[in-house]
Amino acid sequence: MALAWLTLAGFRSYPQLRWRPSEGINLLVGPNGVGKTNLLEAVGVLFTAASFRGAPDRVLVSSGGDTAVVRGETDDEAPHTVELQLHRRERRRLRLNGARVSRVSDLARMGRLLVFIPEHLDLVKGGPAQRRQWLDDTAALLWPVARADQSDYHKALRQRNAFLKAGDQEDRITLEVWDQRLSSSGARVMAARARALHEVLDPLSDAVTAIAGLGEQVAVAYRSGWGGGLDPAAGMAAWQGRLRSALENARRRDFRLGATTIGPHRDEPIVTLNGADARLYASQGEQRTLALALRLGAFEAVEQAAGGRPVLVLDDVFSELDSTRAEALVEWLPTTQTFISAVDQRRVPIGGEVWRVSPGDVR
Repeated sequence: MALAWLTLAGFRSYPQLRWRPSEGINLLVGPNGVGKTNLLEAVGVLFTAASFRGAPDRVLVSSGGDTAVVRGETDDEAPHTVELQLHRRERRRLRLNGARVSRVSDLARMGRLLVFIPEHLDLVKGGPAQRRQWLDDTAALLWPVARADQSDYHKALRQRNAFLKAGDQEDRITLEVWDQRLSSSGARVMAARARALHEVLDPLSDAVTAIAGLGEQVAVAYRSGWGGGLDPAAGMAAWQGRLRSALENARRRDFRLGATTIGPHRDEPIVTLNGADARLYASQGEQRTLALALRLGAFEAVEQAAGGRPVLVLDDVFSELDSTRAEALVEWLPTTQTFISAVDQRRVPIGGEVWRVSPGDVR
């Protein structure tokens, strides 16, 4: 599967663009600020209907405009076309093969997109939120419905927190409703995290050895304050019961703090090397290349789950690697459509179609 063509209208720094990338390696070269990441972001929006930078729709619309349109088609045995209209003040409109769709998970029929951006380099040494996001992103790549479960959980979490801030401790009926919704969606999030980690553990170890050059044993521990360990055999009923009970026990503290203090949103995945916390004992270079391997190590598992190879997006990654690790990454890269951005082409030790990016254009 590959992206056959992409058109943009009023998207970020691109008033109009029609682009036919190569089915292999696409190297986007140009100075900082000319729109390389904007173009990669548009590719991401086409596959996921979301910005990998976390930007809201209104930010994706060009300055001075009200609407942005992203269109594209995959080149496969059964090609799919997507059109996404983004508005500053209205709801977005998403079409797949000409028909309106409301579920973003429907876009999985196009294929999967695996992204690495500079912010991901802090995956190992940063806070637990980044590692939770990594697990959840991996789960959504494997099973797109997992993204809806994550959304349900965070929506219930916001509503429960709003209720806690209101401080009505006598309204136990409403609190029971939020506890039920939070524990139900939280159990689904936990089940997806457990399955995702189980699926990617072996290919993750291979990627760590190949990309990071680390022969040590890599594992992911999981610290939870409510009994939510990532045991795939536990089952959703067990997670839901544990979370429901923990929420009930924490009510007094939660009311005092005005926030939900336990649950999957507070858990801490921990990356370990030979049993030691890599955040504390790995060097900075090891942490950064280990972060790269953690993100890209899901490729094989995603390929098996999706029945096709994901498209890869590597935004300004090679500038952060020394020559040895850059060459190791190139050796590991699978044969698939890949988009790579770089300021200096000489820092990228790989051949492919070279695209010169200038403001609003790519040639």
